Amino acid sequence: MHTRISRKNLQWVLFIVGLLILAFFLYSSGLFENLDVFLEINIGLFFIAFLVSVVSIILKVFRWHYLSREYGQPLTLYEASVVSISGLFFANITPGKIGDLYKAYYMKKRYAMNFLDGASMIFYERFYELLILFAVAMLVFVLVDIDNSMILVLLLALVILMGLYILYSKFDLIFGLAKKFLIRLPYIESQEDLDIHISKIDKRAIFWVIVISFASIFLEFVRLWIVTLAFGFKVDFVLLSVFFCLSIIIGLVSQIPLGVGVMEGSLTFFLEKLDIPSTIALAIVIADRVISMYFALFIGFIFSKLSIDEMTGVES
Repeated sequence: MHTRISRKNLQWVLFIVGLLILAFFLYSSGLFENLDVFLEINIGLFFIAFLVSVVSIILKVFRWHYLSREYGQPLTLYEASVVSISGLFFANITPGKIGDLYKAYYMKKRYAMNFLDGASMIFYERFYELLILFAVAMLVFVLVDIDNSMILVLLLALVILMGLYILYSKFDLIFGLAKKFLIRLPYIESQEDLDIHISKIDKRAIFWVIVISFASIFLEFVRLWIVTLAFGFKVDFVLLSVFFCLSIIIGLVSQIPLGVGVMEGSLTFFLEKLDIPSTIALAIVIADRVISMYFALFIGFIFSKLSIDEMTGVES
């Protein structure tokens, strides 16, 4: 219980820190004194950007639908929507998106699926998303000069990627070595309790997971580009995409739920490098976050209630 309380407190502390950072950027940018910039937005383009955001989420649903078939638990698109979209809520309100494991828990409770198989599905989603973001972000070395802090962030992202890959690809070996110590724990009654294996998908399936993930992320690049266009600025699409990836990675490394404050501040900073005034840059970021992250959080909350009701129905 103490551990759970501590984690919850840490989650709230990080979130409050993020809000304070966001408040600082809102105040220092002068956006509060220039709220009329939102009245100048092209509504038609902004609506198109919103539709692009919706399609990006649909692709995430389709990815879970595809992975569920590969793991022998084929879901309908509706069922995949309940799992995937509810996961958007739990992942984004927790540090490091650890709440994403809710999807594995849901699959276990709702469909009696092995928890580790569900966790494995999540690994394929998150690992290749991060790999794509990292690969695009690395283009920054070719396109612009960056300072040491950005290099450090990318190095941390690389360490996380390598750690995840080694842990997953060598799980049987690592767990086999750990068994010698785990068997001594009082609540481990027999060797069978430690008979744990991770199921993996073949290279063909991995290829399609990468394709779907890239398509979803590419649409996020398109959405942000359209939002900047809606505010009257036509910027370099590739450089904007690179900056977007960097800001996401910075938000992830910060461990702050939603990357709130950190994501907005870093992306605003990068947009200023594209010759966009600070006030409008932050307005662009806020508008983009509303139709992407905060919209996903809203519908994720609705679907989370639905998923919990369905689990409760199964358990009863």
